Amino acid sequence: IIAILFVAPALIVLTNSFKPLGEILTNTFGLPKSFYIENFKYVLENMNYAKVFLNTVTICVFAIAITVILSAMCAYRLSRWNNKISNGIMLLLMASMTVPFQSIMLPFAKICKSLNLTDSIPGIILVLVPLYCPMAVFIFQGFIKAIPKEIEEAAEIDGCGKVATFFRIIFPLLKPATSSIVVLFTLQMWNDFTLPLIMLQSETKKTITTTVYSFFSAYSMRWDYALTSLTLSILPLVIFFLFMQRYIISGIIAGAVK
Repeated sequence: IIAILFVAPALIVLTNSFKPLGEILTNTFGLPKSFYIENFKYVLENMNYAKVFLNTVTICVFAIAITVILSAMCAYRLSRWNNKISNGIMLLLMASMTVPFQSIMLPFAKICKSLNLTDSIPGIILVLVPLYCPMAVFIFQGFIKAIPKEIEEAAEIDGCGKVATFFRIIFPLLKPATSSIVVLFTLQMWNDFTLPLIMLQSETKKTITTTVYSFFSAYSMRWDYALTSLTLSILPLVIFFLFMQRYIISGIIAGAVK
C-alpha cells in the first residue's frame, strides 16, 4: 500500500505525458489511448534539454567527486586524530547540519555575489562542496572507526606513507559509504531548486529543475507540456538509481565480509 502511494504520482505523470491536453483533462487517471509523442518533441526543443541536462550532470559529477574525496580525507584525519580539537571540529560540522539553508539564503547569496560566484557553473560547484561536506564527513567517520588501525600499521611497516595508505587501503574500504553518499547527494543535487535559482540566472546555465519550473509558470494551463518536462527530469534519475543499486548492495556485502 505504501509503495502504491509513492509510485502512483510518478505513474500519473508518466502516463499523462503521452496524452494530448484534451485527453489529460477528461481522462487524467487512465492509460493513454495512443502514445502521443508531440509533447516530447515540443518540450525537448523549447526546454533546450541537452544543454540543461549537461549543466545538471556537470554540477553533480564535479561537486560530488570533490565532496567525496575531501570528506573522506577529513573524516579519516578526525577519526585517527582523536582529541579535544578533532572532537570540537566534528561537533562544529554536525552543528552546521542543523541550520536550514533557507535561514541563511539571503546573506549566502550576497557573499556569493561579492565573490563573483553567481551565474557560473564552477561557482555553484564550489558552493555545493562545503554545503554537503558535513553530512559526508559524518557518514564516512562512522565507517572509518570500524576499520582496524592494525591495517594502517601493517602498511606503514611495508613502507607505505600516510597519503598512500589512505588512497590505496582506507578509501577502497569505504566503498559502501561512498556508494550511499553518491546516490543520496545525486538525488539532492539533481532535485535542488533553490540554490540553482539563486546562483544561475543565464538561460544557458540553468539546471533541469529551474527549467521545469519555468514551464509551469509559463504554461500554467498546458499540463501536457508541464508533465512531459517533469517526466524528462525524472527519467535520468530513475535510470541512475537502478544502475547504482547493485553497487550499493555489493559494496555493503563486501564491506561486511572484510
